[in-house]
Parts: sequence; structure tokens; C-alpha cells
Amino acid sequence: MFELNDATAKVANFNPRAERHGDENKMAGDLKLVATASNGVLDYFSKELRKALYRKPNQGEQQDLIDGSDGLTQAKFPRLGALSWDEDYPGYHLVIGSALGLSEPMVLKDVTLKRFRFAALDGGSVQVGVSALFHPSTEQAGLLCALIQEEVQISLIPPTKQEKGSKPEQADLAA
Repeated sequence: MFELNDATAKVANFNPRAERHGDENKMAGDLKLVATASNGVLDYFSKELRKALYRKPNQGEQQDLIDGSDGLTQAKFPRLGALSWDEDYPGYHLVIGSALGLSEPMVLKDVTLKRFRFAALDGGSVQVGVSALFHPSTEQAGLLCALIQEEVQISLIPPTKQEKGSKPEQADLAA
């Protein structure tokens, strides 16, 4: 399952809204995040996705700087733009680092990840956009509104890692 650990991401938008739960309204929110990571994160979605979007560099192009990788670092179709991935991933925890000025990180539970967008970048990086849907507290919603267009440190912890009680493994992130 897809995961990120201590990745730098931009809060592109936060949309607070209400959901009907029976006769009552419950606060909900959609948080749009954009992060740049190693194209290896595409393997979480499909082992063939990275091969479809990247190729080995030709002579004179930037060569692979990481030993032991397969050398797929050049975008095959640089004018293609971002691709959508239509699948929902429920049950995540989203941890937003203490760069908020908080004494402890903000932890959002029972987060559904959806509306993934992948933009292949030369050099072996991919820009990943994702929407996180969850039910924040009033305090969390206020803090998230203040973070729109800011960079934050995030960890996306899949349900399988939560059950084991282990920390997520470090994903290879591009600078």
C-alpha cells in the first residue's frame, strides 16, 4: 500500500464542509496535498506504471545518480501532463508535522485517500497530488485553513502499518 514518511508536501487547498449523518451534520474536510517523491512510489500502485511513464536517459541526458536502480529517470512523454488514478484508499492516518508551531504533530485518523494525480518529472521524480477526506475537529479545521499554500511535513500511514504498530518505512523522496 502507498505510504510516505516525513515527506515535504504543499497544502494546495483545504475545503471544510458538512456531511449529513442521519439528522445531524458532521464536520468533514477535503485536504489536497502535492508532494514530489522518487518515481519508485508508483510501484505502490502498479509495478508497470513507472515503466510506462519513464525510460532510461539517452546519451547527453541526465544519468541516474542512484546506484542499484533500474535507471528509469527520464519522462517518456514530458508533454503528457498529470495522470489520474481512480481508486480510493480508506483507513489511513495522516500525520502533519510539528512545523505548525504545535508541541505535537496533528494526527488525522480514518482518512480516505483519493483523486491521485501523477506528473512524471525528469530525473526520476514524480509529483504526486492526492486528496485526503476525513472528519477534523473544529480546532484542526482552523489550523488546516491557515496552512493553505504552505509546505508541511507529512506521513501517510496505511492501515496495514497501523495494525502492526510499526512506523512506516522511509520512502525514497526527491529533494
